[in-house]
Amino acid sequence: MELILSDLFSSDLKMSSREIAELTGKEHKNVKRDCALMLNELEIDTLRFERIYLDGMNRQQTEYVLDEELTLTLVTGYSVKLRNAVIKRWKQLENQTVSLQDEINKICAKENFDKALGSIHGKGLAERKKTKKANSSIFQNLINQAQLTLGLRQ
Repeated sequence: MELILSDLFSSDLKMSSREIAELTGKEHKNVKRDCALMLNELEIDTLRFERIYLDGMNRQQTEYVLDEELTLTLVTGYSVKLRNAVIKRWKQLENQTVSLQDEINKICAKENFDKALGSIHGKGLAERKKTKKANSSIFQNLINQAQLTLGLRQ
């Protein structure tokens, strides 16, 4: 479980150019243009940040996926209201990640407690299988939710 958790939560939060466009009320094509200009000016290979997605008509389109530093660098050129909207969204993403990490820590602690309690009190194998299955199910749901929140799955 530790390997999965460390992989999951060591990945940086990201924000797509589509989400930035939505938050700022700008057209996605203009946000993409701004991303490309910014990355070129910073002498960063734009291809490292490109990702393909399917639009509403099932066509492949390109978007940029930026970390917090690059997102904030990009929107610094926008109006105060637009910068504020993006910064609020970053805070929301960070809070969701912390909340999910707390929930995952709780279920891991419960699983360890159930395992220890079963050993100490000689709980039957069938009873231990029930608690293990329930804990695993809760844990998997939390992992799925975390992956969706972090944009690792769509």
